[in-house]
Amino acid sequence: MTDEIDLNWELIVIGGGPAGMTAAMYGARYGLKTMLLESRVLGGAQATSPGIENYPGFNFIVGMDLANKMKEQLKKCGAEYKEITEVKSIKILEDSGDFALETRRGEYIAKAIVIATGGGHRKLGVPGEDEFTGRGVSFCATCDGPLFRGKTLAVIGGGNTAVTEALYLSELAGKVYVIHRRDALRAEKAVQDMLFRTDAEIVWDHIVKEFHGEQLISDILIENVKSGETRTLEIDGVFVALGSDPESKLVKPLEVKMNKRGEIFADGEQKTNVPGLFAAGDVVDGMKQIVVAAGQGAVAADSAYKYIRKEKTGPR
Repeated sequence: MTDEIDLNWELIVIGGGPAGMTAAMYGARYGLKTMLLESRVLGGAQATSPGIENYPGFNFIVGMDLANKMKEQLKKCGAEYKEITEVKSIKILEDSGDFALETRRGEYIAKAIVIATGGGHRKLGVPGEDEFTGRGVSFCATCDGPLFRGKTLAVIGGGNTAVTEALYLSELAGKVYVIHRRDALRAEKAVQDMLFRTDAEIVWDHIVKEFHGEQLISDILIENVKSGETRTLEIDGVFVALGSDPESKLVKPLEVKMNKRGEIFADGEQKTNVPGLFAAGDVVDGMKQIVVAAGQGAVAADSAYKYIRKEKTGPR
């Protein structure tokens, strides 16, 4: 990488998770002048996972380790990247059909874009959640779990995210509750079986109604969804693990087609309804898995290459 800022590119990838890094790798390998822009640091949501067991080639790998391996590959393949570079807006240039991306570094120009912005932590939206975020309420077990060693914790959710976080926290905490609104978990059977072998207590058929405390969180009010009965559960920390909501606001002004949740519709070639705009990863309507995101990133880069070389400059 160099310190010079070149603002003109063939392919710009927005987002530095597995989908974005894979798209940038393939774009560079295809010979496209490729830049990846990431608003934070490279890695994406996978970097916060305490353990990944379903990515081919690894029986088990810590999320940050997998992210770092992808980052090393990205460096070697020749793609440029800028971290801590948020894309504030995108517009289509009328004269060329290229894209102009506004950032604090200047206005980048690209012939094609892969949007791989992933998703943000999904919130419960109940009283006290925002107030106690950072004061006992967290959305990342690997980030904040060590702060609660030996404490009593609650994990909210029943999918892969929640169960994986509960497994990690069960190694640190004195007591872990898993609060799930249904009578069966939605996580993969393999991780469910691992959870059942721990001392974690699953509170079935309950939802969280309120977060309570003074300076720090001290308890939560939970409700049985079948009986309507409520009770207070004393805890030292809560980890909200409900998955993510797509980070797709950036492309809404371009009238990209999305579902009601804001997930982008992309076809089998990762094309959106906007020519030259491709999408991959958790921001796309479909299965949320690292291996899927990486595959979509590769397909998106391939489609972008065909779009740039054939539609923009003619056959090679």
